[in-house]
Formats: sequence, C-alpha cells, structure tokens
Amino acid sequence: MLNSRWGRLLAGGAVSILLGSVLSGCTVISDPKGMMRKPLMSTDKEKLLNVVQHEQPPESKLIRPKDMNNTSMIRVEDLNGDGTREAIVFYETPNENVRIHGMLLEEQVGSWVKKLTFDVPGNELQSFKVLDITNDGNPDIILGVSLQEQKALTAYSYKGGALEQVLGGVPYNQYIIDDVQGNTLDLNGDNKNDFTILSLNNSGFVSIALYQYDEGSFKEVDRMQTDYTVKEIYNALGGQIAKGRMGVVLDLELDDRSTFSQIVYVKDNKLVNAFKSPDQTYRDDKILSGDVNNDGIIEFGLKETPKGWEHYVFDSRMWFYTFYQWDGKNDKKFVSFQYRDDADLFHLNLKPEWYGKITIDTKSEKEKYIRFKMIDTDETVGEIKYFTLSQWDQEKGKNWKEITRTNDRVIASRGAQLDADEGLLNNIATE
Repeated sequence: MLNSRWGRLLAGGAVSILLGSVLSGCTVISDPKGMMRKPLMSTDKEKLLNVVQHEQPPESKLIRPKDMNNTSMIRVEDLNGDGTREAIVFYETPNENVRIHGMLLEEQVGSWVKKLTFDVPGNELQSFKVLDITNDGNPDIILGVSLQEQKALTAYSYKGGALEQVLGGVPYNQYIIDDVQGNTLDLNGDNKNDFTILSLNNSGFVSIALYQYDEGSFKEVDRMQTDYTVKEIYNALGGQIAKGRMGVVLDLELDDRSTFSQIVYVKDNKLVNAFKSPDQTYRDDKILSGDVNNDGIIEFGLKETPKGWEHYVFDSRMWFYTFYQWDGKNDKKFVSFQYRDDADLFHLNLKPEWYGKITIDTKSEKEKYIRFKMIDTDETVGEIKYFTLSQWDQEKGKNWKEITRTNDRVIASRGAQLDADEGLLNNIATE
C-alpha cells in the first residue's frame, strides 16, 4: 500500500534532469574475460575477416548488435569444448524475407572454414552474448532480436557439428544474464548458471522471471510482479547486491519526473524484494545504478539537498548525488557522493568521509561558480569555476585544475585544503 510520502512524491515530484551513466574515473574494460582468452593477432583478424567477407552473400552487410556494452562484430570461442576455436558473425539481407543470418566458422590449420549458416528471426540484432547458460561447460550463443517493437531472446548450442536452438523466442523488455564484468550469474546459489527476464506489460507492471536450464530445457524457477506501475525499465543489471549476496537491480521510471530502484534476490528459489517499499530508493531524477566505488557491489543513487538549500525551489537547487548499497537486511548504507554539473558535463566524486560535513554555499551560481564549504565553520574546502577560453588563458596555472572543456568554456576546480590524498576534490570523472 502506498504510504502518504510515496503518494505525495508520485503526485508532485519535481522535474527531473536526465543524466548519463555514473562514472568512476577508472578505465572500463568491456570484456575482462576476453583478456584471459588466447587473443587474435592483427594478422589473424585480417585472415578471419577476409574469409567472412568471401563467404557472405553478395549485397549482404555485416552487422553489429545495438547493445552498446559489446558491439564486437565477430566473436571467437571454443563452442563445443574440442580445443578448436569457432567464430560467429551476423549479416543482413535487407531485400529478403529473412533479414538476419548467422555464420559459424571453424579454425583449421591456420585458416578459417565456414561450417554452417542459420536464419535468425527478427528485423534487428539487439544483443549478442557468448556464455554458458546450459551448464555443460561450453558457451552458448545468446541473441536478443527485435521485430518492430517486440523483442525476443533466443539461444543456440553448437554440438556435433550442428547448431541446436535451446531457447526460442522468449519475449522480453530487458534481460539480465551476466554481471558488469561479463560473468554468468548464479542467483539461487545452486552452482548452476541462471538468468532473469524482465517484461513490461500493457498495464505498466513489470514481470520478473528467473530461468534455469534443467533436464534438457529451460524451466521457469520463479516469477514476481512489481507492486507499482512504471513507464520504463531504463536500466537493469545483476551481480552482488550486498556482501556475499547475489541479485538484480532494476532502475524503473515511474513518470517523466520520478524513478526508483528495485533490488531483488533469490531465497529458497523464490524471488524476494530487498526493500518493502520503494521509498528508500525513490528520487526525482534518472540515475543509473552501478558499482560506483569498484568494490564489486552494485550501488543505487539518490539525489539529496545540501544543507542550506532546503527552501529553494527544485529547479534552482544544487544537489549532491549519493550512492548506497543494500545492507543485506532492511536498510541501506551510504557509500559515496558526487556533485554533478546540470548539463552533465562532469561528475565530481567527493570524499566519502566528508558526507554530512560539507555543503554548497547558497551564493554559488550554476554554470558560473560553485563553492564547497564546511557546515560548521564556513571554511572553503573546494571551488569549481566556469571560464571563457580567454579567461582561462589568463587564469590557468593559478592553482586551478582543468576538469573538462567545451567549445567555448573551461571548467576547473581548486581545493583550499589539500592533504596526502589530493584533497577534497578528487577522482574527477568527466563524460
């Protein structure tokens, strides 16, 4: 049942600022598991691509998945565990009834030989993953495809020189099949890989279904539905949601102004909500959950008012973006916080130990000058300033450190209190 605070927020939430992904300032490796595989040297890639181009039909076009997390055109794996590598690639034939086709090649004596081709139902290749979801120790080919507005998940196993479809056309809005490092998930703790399908129905409720391969087919382990109607599932990811606890995190848009995160885990093969109410994860903004502090645990974001800004209207306020983890029980625990530029030009990671001790001076002006200060003493501990290019030519080198720049401005910071850990304003992350 909606409590009064939740009802008020749904009815009168402030206009949100749509922001991009949370950045940590660290280099992102899109496929860490790929670093452990035997890499394809540049000459190998060239040989493989030449064979693919020779084998693909005339007037066809090689395609990449739309999933921006991994847009590789060709994937190379040992699909059947025989020690020989296979390559999988997809191409499009726009003028045929079946638009998308797959090609599987096998490495033989320093070259590549086409073994088979197969048709893929759908108009667009949404995603393409190579992971073991049948729990036989060999990776499967997992495809997300779309036909108009409908998306469906299919999967294939390569055995005995033939491709077998093991999962066919399961509708989805989003699916969670691996963590952010590309590792398979075991949500129910039985040492077998599983995955989650998310579907948004016409009434606005999200269905969350857990699947696992068992005795030759995929079985639905459990299913649950959200208690609240939503407009969109704008982000979904799986992994550690608390220390030693695996689960999934859904970032859900209630309306154009309001979002929340739903955290779900599995207990005794039943899907369970970590929080009884969305109150603990509600915000008037579109914030992406993720592992913001690189500790292997997923955090969700909130938008909090700095002390002194409580009486300003929402559009005029400056904000701290705070990130929390589920504590594994009934509450959340603080992890880190940021300041973000309204135009999302940068995310500034502030030292966690300063949470609750600093605020933003109410005399600060958006996109001009921002002063961070101690709440108790009013002492300046950091500043951000927006310079024109000509102003920057005069000011650079005068204790200001450039954060980022646009065509006509430079944004820079400086800290009045520096310590051995580079002071208050550290780990600057830019888009």
